[in-house]
Amino acid sequence: MLGLFRFARSATRFRQISHLPPVTPFSRRTFEKRTQIAECGFHTTRPRAAIPPIILIVLRPVLRVVAFLAGRNFRKWWRSLPKDKRQYYWSRIKENKWSIAGGGAISTAMAYWFYVSHLEVEPITGRERFSIVSPKQIQELSQLEFQAICVEFANRIIPTHHPYYTRVKRVANRLLLANKHLPQVYTKTWTITVLDDPGNMNAFVLPNGNIFVFTGMLNICTTDDELGMVLGHEISHCLLGHAGENVSREHLLESIKLVLIALAWAILPSDLLSLFGYSVGAGALNATLRYPYSRLLENEADQVGIHLAAKACFDVRAAIAFWAKMDLIHEYDQPSSLEWLSTHPSHKTRQAKIEEQLPDAISFRKYCKCPDLPARDPRQEIESFRKSMLEGMHKTMPVGVVLVVPDMAAYATGKES
Repeated sequence: MLGLFRFARSATRFRQISHLPPVTPFSRRTFEKRTQIAECGFHTTRPRAAIPPIILIVLRPVLRVVAFLAGRNFRKWWRSLPKDKRQYYWSRIKENKWSIAGGGAISTAMAYWFYVSHLEVEPITGRERFSIVSPKQIQELSQLEFQAICVEFANRIIPTHHPYYTRVKRVANRLLLANKHLPQVYTKTWTITVLDDPGNMNAFVLPNGNIFVFTGMLNICTTDDELGMVLGHEISHCLLGHAGENVSREHLLESIKLVLIALAWAILPSDLLSLFGYSVGAGALNATLRYPYSRLLENEADQVGIHLAAKACFDVRAAIAFWAKMDLIHEYDQPSSLEWLSTHPSHKTRQAKIEEQLPDAISFRKYCKCPDLPARDPRQEIESFRKSMLEGMHKTMPVGVVLVVPDMAAYATGKES
């Protein structure tokens, strides 16, 4: 559990602002100006990336090819050797086994030192994490991603006077104003972009504060409380720096996969077996390291997000109602899937975890002097939503809905294969 959001500590982190720089607190008008839409446009000066994205995109497949060729050529070379030559090399290895073991130990120690030296403490949760990219690099990648999204959805950007945009702005401002004492909030220039795609129930926030919401998400969030839970979750990903964390971890996992590629093609007797061996190894790596860590970040964003929403005086019980709706949609539109092979927790798991966090969030909401919760519990609407689906009112609901962190790791290193 995140120690930050136990009642006493969460009250301290979210309420005390005396230690912050003079730049805060902002006046409401000043802060709202900072959260006005910077509409997607094409006049923005292209930023200078600290690491050119084209290099990051090209480097990953190039290194895989190099590892493949190195392993395969070693296997061919070894097979081409006469028997006496192989025995000679084996004898040399045995003679120098302690030197080889020492070199391996030194390499392992250096790798461990590199890992430990790049650990940092996340300031909101106090969790230790591995990081090898700078905030500047993530911001520049985010700006490139922002521009790419604007190009892709250029004809679907909803104008600022549209009711959909007004609703998102109202909820986002409420969240940001309530938590404006956090440096991760007041040091960003927040923007809002609403994209017209009823079939896409998604929302995300880029690391530089660009909020994107699809109209499909607005249609499923029947109240501002539910939308507040969604935006709280996505804004939490941004505040917690999950994108940079994902980039760093993907580079680490990719290094391990390069070793697997080289070993598979060097040791196994045929290309088919090498491919099978690498697939098993890479799959095991994803199932044991990549996917669980991604689910950890999702759970962390859920927990931080519900407290951001609580401080903004949203009805935090709406989080349960929202994820119950998502579970119903998934239940009717998609066969069951294995959670341990997914980057996201199942909707039922999220409901259960948020249910555990709800008493603490409600206590925190009271501490922030919010009005009493409405008499009608949002969770009472779950059954009516189920009946509506059975009656065919939601036959066009999309398939495979998840809330995601924009995959800055994939953007930086190339799509996961």
